[in-house]
Amino acid sequence: MSNQPPYGGPPPQAPPPYQGPPPQGPPQYGPPPQQYAGPPPQYGAPPQYGPPGPQQWGPPPQGPGFGWGPNGFPPPPPKKKSKAAFIVLPIVLVAAGVIGLWMWIQVSNGPDDDYTSPRPAYNPTTAPTFPRTTGAPGRATNRPTTTRTTPTTPQVSDSDIVTKNRIYKTGVQATVNCRESGARANSAANARKYYAAMTACLNKAWPRQVALSGKTFEAPRVVGFTGRVSTPCSGSAPSSFYCPSNQTIYMDVAGDLKLYRQYSRYPNRTQALTWLRAAMSDTMAHEYGHHVQNLTGISRASSRIKYEKSGDAALQMSRRLELQATCLGNVFLGANKRSYKLSGMFKSQLDYLHSHQGDEYGTRRDHGSRAVVPRWANAGFTTRSPGACNTYVAAATYVR
Repeated sequence: MSNQPPYGGPPPQAPPPYQGPPPQGPPQYGPPPQQYAGPPPQYGAPPQYGPPGPQQWGPPPQGPGFGWGPNGFPPPPPKKKSKAAFIVLPIVLVAAGVIGLWMWIQVSNGPDDDYTSPRPAYNPTTAPTFPRTTGAPGRATNRPTTTRTTPTTPQVSDSDIVTKNRIYKTGVQATVNCRESGARANSAANARKYYAAMTACLNKAWPRQVALSGKTFEAPRVVGFTGRVSTPCSGSAPSSFYCPSNQTIYMDVAGDLKLYRQYSRYPNRTQALTWLRAAMSDTMAHEYGHHVQNLTGISRASSRIKYEKSGDAALQMSRRLELQATCLGNVFLGANKRSYKLSGMFKSQLDYLHSHQGDEYGTRRDHGSRAVVPRWANAGFTTRSPGACNTYVAAATYVR
Protein backbone atom coordinates (compact mmCIF):
# COMPACT_ATOMS: atom_id res chain seq x y z
CA MET A 1 0.00 0.00 0.00
CA SER A 2 1.13 3.49 -0.67
CA ASN A 3 1.98 5.60 2.32
CA GLN A 4 0.18 8.63 0.92
CA PRO A 5 3.05 11.11 1.35
CA PRO A 6 1.83 14.57 2.37
CA TYR A 7 0.39 16.77 -0.32
CA GLY A 8 1.23 20.01 1.45
CA GLY A 9 5.01 19.70 1.18
CA PRO A 10 7.42 21.11 3.76
CA PRO A 11 6.33 23.65 6.41
CA PRO A 12 4.91 27.02 5.31
CA GLN A 13 8.22 28.81 5.88
CA ALA A 14 9.38 27.29 2.61
CA PRO A 15 7.85 28.15 -0.77
CA PRO A 16 5.01 25.68 -1.22
CA PRO A 17 6.26 22.90 -3.50
CA TYR A 18 2.85 21.56 -4.41
CA GLN A 19 1.26 24.50 -6.25
CA GLY A 20 0.33 22.79 -9.42
CA PRO A 21 -0.12 19.51 -11.14
CA PRO A 22 2.88 17.35 -11.98
CA PRO A 23 5.56 17.81 -13.12
CA GLN A 24 5.76 21.33 -11.58
CA GLY A 25 4.78 20.07 -8.13
CA PRO A 26 5.63 16.86 -6.32
CA PRO A 27 4.04 13.73 -7.70
CA GLN A 28 0.52 13.14 -6.51
CA TYR A 29 1.11 10.02 -4.54
CA GLY A 30 -1.88 7.80 -4.34
CA PRO A 31 -2.60 4.22 -3.55
CA PRO A 32 -1.34 1.76 -6.14
CA PRO A 33 -4.22 0.51 -8.24
CA GLN A 34 -6.17 -2.45 -6.93
CA GLN A 35 -4.27 -2.88 -3.66
CA TYR A 36 -6.51 -4.90 -1.32
CA ALA A 37 -9.47 -3.87 -3.49
CA GLY A 38 -11.22 -7.18 -3.54
CA PRO A 39 -10.67 -10.77 -2.68
CA PRO A 40 -7.17 -12.04 -1.97
CA PRO A 41 -4.94 -11.50 -5.00
CA GLN A 42 -4.94 -14.11 -7.71
CA TYR A 43 -1.61 -15.81 -8.14
CA GLY A 44 -2.04 -16.56 -11.82
CA ALA A 45 -4.89 -17.92 -13.84
CA PRO A 46 -5.51 -21.67 -13.85
CA PRO A 47 -4.20 -23.51 -16.90
CA GLN A 48 -6.62 -23.54 -19.79
CA TYR A 49 -7.15 -27.16 -20.62
CA GLY A 50 -9.09 -28.05 -23.73
CA PRO A 51 -12.24 -30.16 -23.60
CA PRO A 52 -11.54 -33.81 -22.85
CA GLY A 53 -11.52 -36.20 -25.78
CA PRO A 54 -13.99 -39.07 -26.15
CA GLN A 55 -13.61 -41.56 -23.34
CA GLN A 56 -12.36 -45.00 -24.25
CA TRP A 57 -14.21 -46.87 -21.53
CA GLY A 58 -16.71 -49.68 -22.01
CA PRO A 59 -16.97 -52.24 -24.80
CA PRO A 60 -15.53 -51.55 -28.23
CA PRO A 61 -17.95 -49.75 -30.53
CA GLN A 62 -20.31 -51.93 -32.52
CA GLY A 63 -20.16 -51.82 -36.28
CA PRO A 64 -18.53 -53.32 -39.35
CA GLY A 65 -15.30 -55.14 -38.67
CA PHE A 66 -15.90 -55.70 -34.97
CA GLY A 67 -14.71 -59.13 -33.86
CA TRP A 68 -12.57 -59.66 -36.95
CA GLY A 69 -8.83 -60.25 -36.94
CA PRO A 70 -6.01 -58.26 -38.50
CA ASN A 71 -6.33 -57.08 -42.09
CA GLY A 72 -10.05 -57.78 -42.06
CA PHE A 73 -9.74 -61.58 -42.09
CA PRO A 74 -11.87 -63.67 -39.73
CA PRO A 75 -10.01 -65.07 -36.68
CA PRO A 76 -8.84 -68.71 -36.70
CA PRO A 77 -11.14 -71.32 -35.07
CA PRO A 78 -10.58 -71.90 -31.32
CA LYS A 79 -8.23 -74.65 -30.20
CA LYS A 80 -9.64 -77.81 -28.56
CA LYS A 81 -9.36 -77.82 -24.76
CA SER A 82 -6.95 -80.33 -23.19
CA LYS A 83 -8.13 -82.66 -20.38
CA ALA A 84 -4.71 -82.64 -18.70
CA ALA A 85 -5.80 -79.93 -16.28
CA PHE A 86 -8.54 -82.15 -14.84
CA ILE A 87 -5.92 -84.80 -14.02
CA VAL A 88 -3.12 -82.56 -12.67
CA LEU A 89 -5.29 -80.24 -10.51
CA PRO A 90 -6.35 -82.83 -7.87
CA ILE A 91 -2.73 -83.96 -7.48
CA VAL A 92 -1.56 -80.35 -6.89
CA LEU A 93 -4.29 -79.71 -4.30
CA VAL A 94 -3.40 -82.83 -2.30
CA ALA A 95 0.30 -81.93 -2.29
CA ALA A 96 -0.44 -78.36 -1.18
CA GLY A 97 -2.57 -79.65 1.69
CA VAL A 98 0.21 -81.92 2.96
CA ILE A 99 2.79 -79.10 2.84
CA GLY A 100 0.42 -76.65 4.58
CA LEU A 101 -0.25 -79.17 7.39
CA TRP A 102 3.49 -79.67 7.98
CA MET A 103 4.12 -75.87 8.15
CA TRP A 104 1.27 -75.38 10.63
CA ILE A 105 2.76 -78.02 12.93
CA GLN A 106 6.16 -76.32 12.78
CA VAL A 107 4.73 -72.90 13.65
CA SER A 108 2.56 -74.23 16.47
CA ASN A 109 5.52 -75.92 18.21
CA GLY A 110 7.87 -72.94 17.91
CA PRO A 111 7.97 -69.56 19.75
CA ASP A 112 4.97 -67.34 19.08
CA ASP A 113 6.73 -63.96 18.76
CA ASP A 114 9.86 -64.49 16.70
CA TYR A 115 8.89 -62.73 13.46
CA THR A 116 7.96 -59.25 12.29
CA SER A 117 4.43 -58.80 11.01
CA PRO A 118 3.66 -56.29 8.29
CA ARG A 119 2.34 -52.85 9.34
CA PRO A 120 -1.43 -52.53 9.12
CA ALA A 121 -2.76 -50.04 6.60
CA TYR A 122 -4.47 -47.57 8.93
CA ASN A 123 -3.90 -44.15 10.42
CA PRO A 124 -2.08 -44.76 13.73
CA THR A 125 -3.53 -41.58 15.22
CA THR A 126 -7.13 -42.69 14.87
CA ALA A 127 -7.02 -46.50 15.08
CA PRO A 128 -6.54 -48.55 18.26
CA THR A 129 -3.08 -49.94 18.98
CA PHE A 130 -2.19 -53.34 20.42
CA PRO A 131 0.78 -54.19 22.67
CA ARG A 132 3.03 -57.14 22.06
CA THR A 133 2.03 -60.54 23.52
CA THR A 134 3.12 -60.83 27.15
CA GLY A 135 1.64 -64.18 28.27
CA ALA A 136 2.91 -67.73 27.93
CA PRO A 137 3.63 -69.12 24.47
CA GLY A 138 0.43 -69.79 22.62
CA ARG A 139 -1.69 -67.63 24.98
CA ALA A 140 -2.15 -64.12 23.65
CA THR A 141 -3.04 -61.38 26.11
CA ASN A 142 -3.33 -58.48 23.66
CA ARG A 143 -5.46 -55.66 25.02
CA PRO A 144 -6.49 -52.69 22.90
CA THR A 145 -5.47 -49.32 24.26
CA THR A 146 -7.62 -46.21 24.25
CA THR A 147 -8.15 -44.76 20.79
CA ARG A 148 -5.96 -41.73 20.16
CA THR A 149 -7.36 -38.83 18.19
CA THR A 150 -5.59 -35.85 16.70
CA PRO A 151 -6.74 -32.60 18.34
CA THR A 152 -8.36 -30.24 15.88
CA THR A 153 -7.38 -26.58 15.63
CA PRO A 154 -10.38 -24.31 16.08
CA GLN A 155 -11.25 -22.20 13.08
CA VAL A 156 -10.33 -18.54 13.67
CA SER A 157 -12.59 -15.97 12.07
CA ASP A 158 -11.27 -13.09 10.00
CA SER A 159 -12.75 -10.71 12.56
CA ASP A 160 -10.72 -12.34 15.34
CA ILE A 161 -7.56 -12.24 13.24
CA VAL A 162 -7.73 -8.47 12.82
CA THR A 163 -9.14 -7.55 16.23
CA LYS A 164 -7.50 -10.12 18.52
CA ASN A 165 -4.23 -10.79 16.75
CA ARG A 166 -1.44 -11.91 19.04
CA ILE A 167 0.86 -9.20 17.65
CA TYR A 168 -1.06 -6.76 19.88
CA LYS A 169 0.20 -8.54 22.99
CA THR A 170 3.89 -8.66 22.14
CA GLY A 171 4.77 -5.64 24.25
CA VAL A 172 7.14 -2.75 23.76
CA GLN A 173 9.56 -3.05 20.87
CA ALA A 174 13.20 -3.04 21.97
CA THR A 175 15.56 -0.63 20.29
CA VAL A 176 18.07 -2.01 17.82
CA ASN A 177 20.06 1.25 18.00
CA CYS A 178 19.26 2.01 14.39
CA ARG A 179 20.96 5.06 12.93
CA GLU A 180 19.82 7.09 9.99
CA SER A 181 21.87 6.56 6.88
CA GLY A 182 24.18 9.38 5.84
CA ALA A 183 23.21 8.87 2.21
CA ARG A 184 20.90 11.44 0.65
CA ALA A 185 18.56 11.29 -2.31
CA ASN A 186 20.95 13.19 -4.61
CA SER A 187 21.32 10.07 -6.75
CA ALA A 188 19.42 6.85 -7.31
CA ALA A 189 22.28 4.85 -5.82
CA ASN A 190 22.32 6.96 -2.64
CA ALA A 191 18.55 6.82 -2.26
CA ARG A 192 18.75 3.03 -2.43
CA LYS A 193 21.53 3.06 0.17
CA TYR A 194 19.26 5.05 2.47
CA TYR A 195 16.49 2.46 2.18
CA ALA A 196 18.89 -0.48 2.42
CA ALA A 197 20.31 0.80 5.72
CA MET A 198 16.83 1.28 7.16
CA THR A 199 15.70 -2.14 5.94
CA ALA A 200 18.59 -3.77 7.78
CA CYS A 201 17.40 -2.08 10.98
CA LEU A 202 13.78 -3.10 10.46
CA ASN A 203 14.85 -6.68 9.82
CA LYS A 204 16.41 -6.70 13.28
CA ALA A 205 13.54 -4.95 15.04
CA TRP A 206 10.51 -7.05 14.06
CA PRO A 207 11.50 -10.78 14.20
CA ARG A 208 11.05 -11.06 17.96
CA GLN A 209 7.51 -9.70 17.94
CA VAL A 210 6.46 -11.63 14.87
CA ALA A 211 7.68 -14.80 16.59
CA LEU A 212 5.80 -13.90 19.80
CA SER A 213 2.66 -13.54 17.69
CA GLY A 214 3.01 -17.19 16.72
CA LYS A 215 4.18 -16.57 13.16
CA THR A 216 7.44 -17.14 11.30
CA PHE A 217 9.43 -14.05 10.40
CA GLU A 218 10.60 -13.59 6.83
CA ALA A 219 12.49 -10.52 5.67
CA PRO A 220 10.92 -8.70 2.73
CA ARG A 221 12.63 -7.82 -0.52
CA VAL A 222 13.10 -4.12 -1.21
CA VAL A 223 13.16 -2.72 -4.73
CA GLY A 224 13.98 0.91 -5.46
CA PHE A 225 12.48 1.80 -8.83
CA THR A 226 12.88 4.86 -11.03
CA GLY A 227 10.07 4.23 -13.51
CA ARG A 228 6.81 2.37 -13.58
CA VAL A 229 7.37 -1.09 -12.16
CA SER A 230 5.40 -4.25 -12.86
CA THR A 231 4.38 -6.33 -9.85
CA PRO A 232 2.19 -9.38 -9.16
CA CYS A 233 -0.20 -7.15 -7.22
CA SER A 234 -1.20 -4.32 -9.49
CA GLY A 235 0.64 -4.59 -12.76
CA SER A 236 2.21 -1.18 -12.21
CA ALA A 237 2.15 1.62 -9.65
CA PRO A 238 3.30 5.25 -9.61
CA SER A 239 4.53 5.45 -6.01
CA SER A 240 5.90 3.46 -3.07
CA PHE A 241 3.87 0.43 -1.99
CA TYR A 242 4.03 -3.10 -0.61
CA CYS A 243 3.06 -6.21 -2.56
CA PRO A 244 2.04 -9.11 -0.30
CA SER A 245 2.07 -11.63 -3.15
CA ASN A 246 5.86 -11.60 -3.37
CA GLN A 247 6.56 -9.92 0.00
CA THR A 248 8.32 -7.01 -1.66
CA ILE A 249 8.48 -3.32 -0.75
CA TYR A 250 8.71 -1.06 -3.79
CA MET A 251 10.21 2.37 -3.08
CA ASP A 252 9.78 5.29 -5.48
CA VAL A 253 13.37 6.44 -5.91
CA ALA A 254 12.52 8.71 -8.85
CA GLY A 255 10.07 10.67 -6.70
CA ASP A 256 12.72 11.18 -4.02
CA LEU A 257 15.25 12.40 -6.59
CA LYS A 258 12.77 14.91 -7.97
CA LEU A 259 11.97 16.31 -4.53
CA TYR A 260 15.66 16.52 -3.62
CA ARG A 261 16.44 18.56 -6.72
CA GLN A 262 13.45 20.81 -6.08
CA TYR A 263 14.14 21.40 -2.39
CA SER A 264 17.83 21.98 -2.96
CA ARG A 265 16.91 25.29 -4.64
CA TYR A 266 14.89 26.53 -1.66
CA PRO A 267 16.21 29.41 0.49
CA ASN A 268 15.49 27.30 3.59
CA ARG A 269 17.16 24.32 1.97
CA THR A 270 18.07 22.58 5.24
CA GLN A 271 14.52 22.57 6.52
CA ALA A 272 13.06 21.33 3.25
CA LEU A 273 15.60 18.53 2.85
CA THR A 274 15.05 17.49 6.47
CA TRP A 275 11.37 17.15 5.63
CA LEU A 276 12.36 14.85 2.74
CA ARG A 277 14.44 12.68 5.07
CA ALA A 278 11.47 12.41 7.43
CA ALA A 279 9.23 11.46 4.54
CA MET A 280 11.64 8.77 3.31
CA SER A 281 12.00 7.29 6.81
CA ASP A 282 8.27 7.37 7.49
CA THR A 283 7.37 5.84 4.14
CA MET A 284 9.86 2.99 4.52
CA ALA A 285 8.63 2.25 8.05
CA HIS A 286 4.99 2.39 6.89
CA GLU A 287 5.52 -0.07 4.05
CA TYR A 288 7.36 -2.39 6.42
CA GLY A 289 4.30 -2.15 8.64
CA HIS A 290 2.32 -3.68 5.77
CA HIS A 291 4.82 -6.53 5.70
CA VAL A 292 4.20 -7.18 9.40
CA GLN A 293 0.46 -7.19 8.69
CA ASN A 294 1.04 -9.73 5.95
CA LEU A 295 3.17 -12.03 8.13
CA THR A 296 0.58 -12.02 10.92
CA GLY A 297 -2.40 -12.69 8.64
CA ILE A 298 -4.01 -9.29 9.15
CA SER A 299 -3.72 -8.25 5.50
CA ARG A 300 -5.56 -11.26 4.08
CA ALA A 301 -8.23 -11.29 6.77
CA SER A 302 -8.84 -7.56 6.32
CA SER A 303 -9.07 -8.00 2.56
CA ARG A 304 -11.65 -10.77 2.91
CA ILE A 305 -13.77 -8.67 5.26
CA LYS A 306 -13.54 -5.72 2.90
CA TYR A 307 -14.62 -7.87 -0.03
CA GLU A 308 -17.96 -8.50 1.70
CA LYS A 309 -18.61 -4.76 2.05
CA SER A 310 -19.23 -1.89 -0.33
CA GLY A 311 -19.15 1.90 -0.42
CA ASP A 312 -17.65 3.69 2.56
CA ALA A 313 -17.79 0.51 4.66
CA ALA A 314 -15.25 -1.05 2.28
CA LEU A 315 -13.15 2.12 2.23
CA GLN A 316 -13.19 2.15 6.02
CA MET A 317 -11.56 -1.29 6.05
CA SER A 318 -8.83 0.12 3.80
CA ARG A 319 -8.36 3.05 6.16
CA ARG A 320 -8.05 0.73 9.15
CA LEU A 321 -5.34 -1.24 7.33
CA GLU A 322 -3.40 1.86 6.26
CA LEU A 323 -3.63 3.67 9.59
CA GLN A 324 -2.41 0.55 11.34
CA ALA A 325 0.61 0.36 9.01
CA THR A 326 1.40 3.99 9.89
CA CYS A 327 1.16 3.16 13.59
CA LEU A 328 3.37 0.07 13.25
CA GLY A 329 5.94 2.06 11.30
CA ASN A 330 6.11 4.64 14.07
CA VAL A 331 6.50 1.91 16.69
CA PHE A 332 9.89 1.30 15.09
CA LEU A 333 10.75 4.99 14.81
CA GLY A 334 9.82 5.58 18.45
CA ALA A 335 11.82 2.58 19.65
CA ASN A 336 14.93 3.97 17.92
CA LYS A 337 14.34 7.70 18.29
CA ARG A 338 17.57 8.32 20.22
CA SER A 339 19.97 6.43 17.99
CA TYR A 340 18.10 7.64 14.88
CA LYS A 341 18.33 11.19 16.32
CA LEU A 342 14.65 11.87 15.83
CA SER A 343 14.63 15.16 17.69
CA GLY A 344 14.75 18.87 16.99
CA MET A 345 14.07 19.82 13.38
CA PHE A 346 13.95 16.17 12.27
CA LYS A 347 11.13 15.35 14.70
CA SER A 348 9.24 18.57 13.97
CA GLN A 349 9.31 17.78 10.26
CA LEU A 350 8.05 14.24 10.98
CA ASP A 351 5.17 15.71 12.99
CA TYR A 352 4.41 18.23 10.25
CA LEU A 353 4.39 15.43 7.72
CA HIS A 354 1.83 13.43 9.74
CA SER A 355 -0.44 16.43 10.21
CA HIS A 356 -0.48 17.07 6.46
CA GLN A 357 -0.76 13.48 5.37
CA GLY A 358 -4.31 12.53 4.46
CA ASP A 359 -6.38 10.96 1.75
CA GLU A 360 -8.57 14.06 1.37
CA TYR A 361 -5.79 15.35 -0.88
CA GLY A 362 -6.29 12.42 -3.20
CA THR A 363 -9.23 10.93 -5.05
CA ARG A 364 -10.23 8.08 -2.69
CA ARG A 365 -10.86 8.10 1.04
CA ASP A 366 -8.92 4.88 1.64
CA HIS A 367 -5.91 5.91 3.77
CA GLY A 368 -7.30 8.09 6.56
CA SER A 369 -7.67 11.85 6.84
CA ARG A 370 -5.10 14.31 8.13
CA ALA A 371 -7.32 14.62 11.20
CA VAL A 372 -6.61 11.04 12.33
CA VAL A 373 -3.20 10.15 10.86
CA PRO A 374 -1.33 12.03 13.63
CA ARG A 375 -3.31 10.16 16.30
CA TRP A 376 -2.13 6.74 15.09
CA ALA A 377 1.40 7.89 14.27
CA ASN A 378 1.81 9.36 17.76
CA ALA A 379 0.28 6.29 19.39
CA GLY A 380 2.91 4.06 17.83
CA PHE A 381 5.77 6.50 18.41
CA THR A 382 5.07 7.14 22.10
CA THR A 383 4.07 3.64 23.22
CA ARG A 384 6.51 1.71 20.97
CA SER A 385 4.01 -1.14 21.16
CA PRO A 386 1.83 -2.77 18.48
CA GLY A 387 -0.87 -2.96 21.13
CA ALA A 388 -1.57 0.72 20.48
CA CYS A 389 -2.15 0.01 16.78
CA ASN A 390 -5.40 -1.96 16.91
CA THR A 391 -7.34 0.21 14.48
CA TYR A 392 -9.87 -2.59 13.97
CA VAL A 393 -11.53 -1.99 17.34
CA ALA A 394 -11.44 1.81 17.11
CA ALA A 395 -14.63 3.81 16.67
CA ALA A 396 -15.40 4.98 13.14
CA THR A 397 -14.59 8.59 14.05
CA TYR A 398 -10.95 7.63 14.62
CA VAL A 399 -10.56 5.99 11.22
CA ARG A 400 -12.38 8.58 9.13
